[in-house]
Amino acid sequence: MKTKKKQARGAKRPASPQKEANAHLKDERDPRKNPALHRRVLKFLNQAVSPEDLVFIRPMMVHTEGGLVHQGNPLHEDNPGAMMRERTPIMALDVAKKVIEERENNFPLGFQHINQVFRDIDISRFHHLFDLLSDSMFGRWDPFPQPIPRRGPGTTDGVVHAALCNTGKVLFITADETTLLWDPNNLAPSTFEDPVNQPHLLPGGHSVLCGHHVFLNDGKLLCVGGGGYGPNPAAIWGWKFDPAAKSWSRTGNSMSEAKWYPTASVLNDDKVLVTDGTTAGNMDIYDVASDTFSAMTGDTKPFPNRYPGLHLLPGSVLVYSRTGWGTAGPGGFATADSATSFFTFTSMAPGGGSGVWTDIAPATVNRAKAMSLLDVSVLSPLSTWSAPIPFPDGEHRSLGSAVLLPDGNVFVCGGIQSVNSPCAMYNPVTDTWAGMAALPAIRDYHSTAILLPSGQVMMAGWQSTQIEIYSPPYLFAASRPVITTFPALVHHGQTFVIESPDAPSISNESHAAHVTCPAWRPPTRLRAQGVLHVVCRAERWRSL
Repeated sequence: MKTKKKQARGAKRPASPQKEANAHLKDERDPRKNPALHRRVLKFLNQAVSPEDLVFIRPMMVHTEGGLVHQGNPLHEDNPGAMMRERTPIMALDVAKKVIEERENNFPLGFQHINQVFRDIDISRFHHLFDLLSDSMFGRWDPFPQPIPRRGPGTTDGVVHAALCNTGKVLFITADETTLLWDPNNLAPSTFEDPVNQPHLLPGGHSVLCGHHVFLNDGKLLCVGGGGYGPNPAAIWGWKFDPAAKSWSRTGNSMSEAKWYPTASVLNDDKVLVTDGTTAGNMDIYDVASDTFSAMTGDTKPFPNRYPGLHLLPGSVLVYSRTGWGTAGPGGFATADSATSFFTFTSMAPGGGSGVWTDIAPATVNRAKAMSLLDVSVLSPLSTWSAPIPFPDGEHRSLGSAVLLPDGNVFVCGGIQSVNSPCAMYNPVTDTWAGMAALPAIRDYHSTAILLPSGQVMMAGWQSTQIEIYSPPYLFAASRPVITTFPALVHHGQTFVIESPDAPSISNESHAAHVTCPAWRPPTRLRAQGVLHVVCRAERWRSL
């Protein structure tokens, strides 16, 4: 007869292996407490065709801070480097066989909840999988706790444009055709506040919705054109927002004509070039010193899309590429881009200026399906776009957002008309894409995404009052650099010092920079003896 040994009163009952395994799982790495991770795990388990698909995952390269850089290339005979790379198993083959057997026998439509997997398999056997699919590799989206209030004469919700001011607050141009300030650090309803005045209520005023905006050297925001949801002859003015005073003022004179869906480009001489967003129209030059506009000559380029995509090069050359290039529907097809060209200034005389457009070779790359690159180091009529670099998810995107992160990567979100749509990270060093955490809400037409001082990305818009915050993988690193000393003000071209006890371990200067100033780029020089020596070399850049 077997006897059961009684436990002494007050003695601590030993924890079961399952509870011990659970204790080692943080909420972020526990799919039962992290819905986004839960979905990624289920997708991985349900997409597997054979046990071997669960044993190995695509090779990944990891940031020195612990985040995902890129997925690497699939193992293929055309890629001998990847073929030679040793693959680390993420679970034992016997566990993988058991998962496939359980799914096929009892859940023919796939697992619906992770607990269905854990009925007969110890959760500790999946910890490596949880790590590979965790927020530290994919980042995480969280809803901001306060909805955007409706204010103004319009009839729709949400925001259309956003700009991060040097005060740390974000200026929204809302879908109801007014403006609103938002403090990302304030989680209470008071996070939103009205500016002192509104541009549409001032003399000669109009809505700045569907206009464009850029920051000036003094930290003020210049908004040009707009006028609302249709062309408006009143939208001939520029409006400047002062973040410190929280007020709007009108420019000294008007543009040569009203502009709808324009593009404003800050030039290298304290001037702003403004182009019209329709298929016709004149360029205007805004002079910061005189607070006036003057017309440009030589504008012979009809733009086939709204918000012409203009990019200023160091030599004061502007490159134009269509913002819509190819279709984005299912089975989208490529369309020729005969409009790609570059603009060279021939004169910047007071009271006006002139320039010449030069077309480059037409391209047939469909950027809704992928991304293509243009080498702008040497531009000529023979310049061509690269072959497409496909998105990792194979989705077609239109009207999405791209945000340059402080680690040099580019985060792409939105542009897909479905909930929980895939996001992607582009690494310009490796020239590769990686899948990131899915975006919960639909963010399509009239959506916006910007980088916040915290290193997070804010996204809003598309007829929604909800703000969503994305935390990139680098925010889940085990440790982050600490800055002890930094200057309060940095001027363009100035060398300045940032002190950090972590300087010897910093591999990229932008990871250490927590200074926001009106004009600077990530540091370009690093000396790792406890002090970072950096040079400010940019006209417009706000970094962490």
